[in-house]
Amino acid sequence: MMRRIAPKILVPLTISMVAGTASAACVQAAGTVRLIPDPSCQIAAQAPGPTYIGSCFSVHLSIIGLPAATGYAGVTSEALVGANGVGTASPAVVPSDANPAVPRQIVQTARTAITIGRGSNQTTLYTSDVVVIQPTFDATTGQMGVPAAVSEQIIITGSDNKGAYARVTGNLTAVGNSIGQTVPVMGRLCLP
Repeated sequence: MMRRIAPKILVPLTISMVAGTASAACVQAAGTVRLIPDPSCQIAAQAPGPTYIGSCFSVHLSIIGLPAATGYAGVTSEALVGANGVGTASPAVVPSDANPAVPRQIVQTARTAITIGRGSNQTTLYTSDVVVIQPTFDATTGQMGVPAAVSEQIIITGSDNKGAYARVTGNLTAVGNSIGQTVPVMGRLCLP
């Protein structure tokens, strides 16, 4: 009987001790995100520095097991450098193979400031994002329509150094066009 109980107690205890001494505890994260247009572009005051180019949003983020988070985001124009060393700025396009004048993908950059927690546990996290859009075009007008696909890579770059989540690091990926609708978000968050 002792042989059966010991592994059930010792293994979890050993794992928790090792995890407690590691430099960061990282967990998989999953939830949802939704963007609502913000004509006042409040992100420019929340995360000054980059040039915001007019597409600004309020953000509603829900990660399973964490308090709901809200904040602001905005599309930016930032320096990009290709593998050949040639520089440009975002937004940028990857041309279509069949017609180089038509974008196969559009690459945008964005910044986000999002607040999670309340009171003394409240933290504002800052992110640097890359959005890849597969555009569609109306065959008769040539105007861009609803994107066929959208993916946003979100990297946590820092915080306001306050509250329970001040030292969180990690990344999230939003899958789908989150403007005005809820889409899944998943990734990895680490707490030291």
